[in-house]
Amino acid sequence: MENRIFITGASSGIGAAAAEALVKKGWRVLAFARNRAALEALQTRLAGAPGTLLPHPGDVTDPAAVQAGVDAAVAAWGGLDAVIPNAGLGYFDPLPSGKLQEWHEMVNVNINGVLSTLHATLPHLAASKGHVINIGSLAARQVFPNSGVYCATKHAVLALSDAIRLEYRNDVAVTTINPGAVNTPFIDRTTNEALRADYRPQFDAGMSAEFVADAIVTALEAKGRGVFSEITLRPDRR
Repeated sequence: MENRIFITGASSGIGAAAAEALVKKGWRVLAFARNRAALEALQTRLAGAPGTLLPHPGDVTDPAAVQAGVDAAVAAWGGLDAVIPNAGLGYFDPLPSGKLQEWHEMVNVNINGVLSTLHATLPHLAASKGHVINIGSLAARQVFPNSGVYCATKHAVLALSDAIRLEYRNDVAVTTINPGAVNTPFIDRTTNEALRADYRPQFDAGMSAEFVADAIVTALEAKGRGVFSEITLRPDRR
């Protein structure tokens, strides 16, 4: 395994933490996200690490941009060994007052973005006997109030993991990481001000993105010994 990985949503949160952890482990990381400045800052911060971070600005909702990012990684390193379709977002709102544009945006990023990423990377991963790390959520296993559409998108991610496990069983390993609340700017997108204020303390007291990144590293480093099909992570409320 040559440790070449493509990560979407890599400019902040779980994506950035995973990219940093893997570069420090010697991985070559293609970091894909819209925020060029944040990607370049991450590259600068990791300049002395054992691995390499290659920033590639792009929008995960644009299939051509995703394909261009994957092509850049393959051109630079000759292939891919892993992918983390991490880019995702959520809006909290009761279904009766939900905004159709926000529903569509969650589907476009959380499902279509994952589909574009998998479609572009799976041929390379099959060739290298590689690994998919999908980012699910506790919402992939349970439906919560005020987040029905978000939960639906994460149920879809879990279904895709199961499909990969069935149809690429001899060629590609797949792990779904299901975190609970993580202390990232995730909640900031919610336009329902009352719910944003109500939920913010829960996210502020959530896990660090680095804790989730540690689980990702654990799953990737298990290669040859077994596969973590799912890893569920919850905040320690003690």
